[in-house]
Amino acid sequence: MVEKIDAAAHRHVGAAFEAVDGEAIRVHRERCAKVRNRNVECLKCAAACTSGCIALVDGELVLDAAQCVGCGTCATVCPTCALEALNPSDAELKTACLSAVRDGEAVIVCSQMEAALGDRLAAGACASVVCAGRVDESLLAALAAEGVSRATVLCGRCDRCAQRHGLEVAELVAETARVLLGAWGSSMDIVVTDEVPEGVLAGGVSAEVARAAYDFFAEERACEPVRAEESFAERADAADSGEAFAVSPDAACAAAPGASAPSAPVSLSSPEAEAADVTAGPGMRFYWNSGHSRRVAAHSLHVMRDGTLPHFVPDRRERLLDALAALGEPTASSVECRLAGAVVIDATRCDSCRMCATFCPTGAIRKFDDADDAIGVEHAPSDCVKCRSCQDVCRNDAITVIDTVPTRWLLGGETHRYTMTPRAVALTDNPHQILDTFRQAFNGDIFER
Repeated sequence: MVEKIDAAAHRHVGAAFEAVDGEAIRVHRERCAKVRNRNVECLKCAAACTSGCIALVDGELVLDAAQCVGCGTCATVCPTCALEALNPSDAELKTACLSAVRDGEAVIVCSQMEAALGDRLAAGACASVVCAGRVDESLLAALAAEGVSRATVLCGRCDRCAQRHGLEVAELVAETARVLLGAWGSSMDIVVTDEVPEGVLAGGVSAEVARAAYDFFAEERACEPVRAEESFAERADAADSGEAFAVSPDAACAAAPGASAPSAPVSLSSPEAEAADVTAGPGMRFYWNSGHSRRVAAHSLHVMRDGTLPHFVPDRRERLLDALAALGEPTASSVECRLAGAVVIDATRCDSCRMCATFCPTGAIRKFDDADDAIGVEHAPSDCVKCRSCQDVCRNDAITVIDTVPTRWLLGGETHRYTMTPRAVALTDNPHQILDTFRQAFNGDIFER
């Protein structure tokens, strides 16, 4: 099933992503920065996807769950862990890596290289992943904290593999891990290579014999999709259990009397999609998209008492910081990498709307309202995953996310406090008088949709 969504149509993005949810990838739509606010530019998953399951084509986000190979690369690059890899899970992969350690080296092999080597690999000598892009920094940091001296990510001929984008992600992760571990004094070596370490070869197999495995890549290889087309009966069973599923246009029309199938594929965010949207049961909806409809849970994010959307610090973030803490005190004063950022607010531009705190996925920016009527936000760099939501939603360009972060900010629990001035609102000769009255009563934290 192919979903096509205008990238700006954020309220459809979360619904469409439910199609990807399955045994290999779990979708937490409430964590997605793009779902939380349409102005957030993050589409890292589309840039990293190795199979075409998630792609940005001519300004439209295209999702084709049937192409998902379960590689987990999208989960690796997702800053908020809105996509969670299950094939294997983080815990399963760490256990497999530690079980495979030999002479201080942990080897993680991609599925294509594993297939190429076959019985040339010693049993249990490697941890297996679909694609090298599955490896993330929290895993490498955990291995370093466990005393592993070398982590090798073993790839095949990535230029001859349909999942070649995974190599770019693996190299990015390796470089980020080197920066972080180096800042904490770890000497663990991290290598992304297609050269097979001799320590993982079966008895009697030489490095020269192992190199013959490269003949496997004489023709281009590709990982198999993790799911086949389901029958309508299987999808109906899924519906009865409350799971998301896909249905054909004819089946959708049968479920919704009076509705007719679209004559041609349409975008999920198009007027045709809006017109064909019909209720299919309590809390459920059909969405027309690309000639298909899909029943998804029609739930939305609930605003919390302080006027912000729910926050969630990714488990990977906490495991990464825990592993760094286990290595001891940092030896470098600062780090610059994809996982460390800090927010700076320009008080001369800020109008105290505090939308940055409203939409921050992790709570790295939180509101405060003190008893003395002081208002503002507090920023905890340790919780910042560098999604740049705050920077993207700020209408006055008052926010900058800096890339170089002192190491003490990451583990020391340090917070930065920005005191703000409540916005003045005009209550006379104002067509929005009621709305502005509420803004005055709630320190300006009321927004139009």
